[in-house]
This record gives sequence, structure tokens and C-alpha cells, in this order.
Amino acid sequence: MGVSGTVLSGEERELRQMWHRLERTTGLVFAMMLLAAAWTGEPKIIAGVALGGGLGWANYRWLSTSTRALLTSVGASGQASRRAILLFSGRALVIWGAIGLAFWSRAVDVLALVAGFCALVVAVMVEVGRRIGLIILGREE
Repeated sequence: MGVSGTVLSGEERELRQMWHRLERTTGLVFAMMLLAAAWTGEPKIIAGVALGGGLGWANYRWLSTSTRALLTSVGASGQASRRAILLFSGRALVIWGAIGLAFWSRAVDVLALVAGFCALVVAVMVEVGRRIGLIILGREE
């Protein structure tokens, strides 16, 4: 049963499972990046990975919400509402402003920040590799 009490189709259920795996894998990738950063013992690297991972996760969640609001407003009226455009644009300004401030201040290692921000990208590559492996082994779900 879905959240709204309706039965999900097989495709919808598979998509939700994939998103849950992707979120779980992102968390695992981020934890491994933090462990690797801690192993270096460099505070700027640890802070960079932590800040990048936090901003990457916030960007992922906020992008999902703002994109949904933008598409809903377009679908309802045929044009994007100002609120949806502001939400979408505000996300970009806040996330990229925080990254720009971190670069400018040099309080964190820039490459570590980029690496932490890309934890979701690594998780997507892991999920794609998993799916390709299942296809090769003939065990596609």
C-alpha cells in the first residue's frame, strides 16, 4: 500500500525501492568519505567532506521538492508560478552561495568539499553498476 492508501504498481514500487537504495548508498558513500577524511587527520579535509556532503544532501532533497513544485504549477496552470520559480531559484542561490563562501573563506579543503558534494553521484554510479551486474548475471529484478 502506498502512502495515500492506494496500491502501487510494480513499476512504482520498483522506483521507490531504487530511490531508497540510492539514499542508503549515498549515506554509506558519505560515511566512507568521512572515514577517509578522518584518516588524513587534516581538519580542513574533514570539514570539507562534511560540509560538501551536507550541502549535497540538502541540494538533493531541496531540488526534489522545488522541481516537484515547479512541475506541479506548470501542469496545473500551463505556466510556472512565481512561488515555484522562487523556490527553485532560492535553492540554487543558497547552495551555491554556501559553496562559494566556503571557497572564498578557504576554511575547508576545496577538493574535499567537492568530493563530499558528489557523494550522490558516486551512489548513482554504484546503483548503475548494480543494475548492469544484475543484467549480466541474468537476475534483473
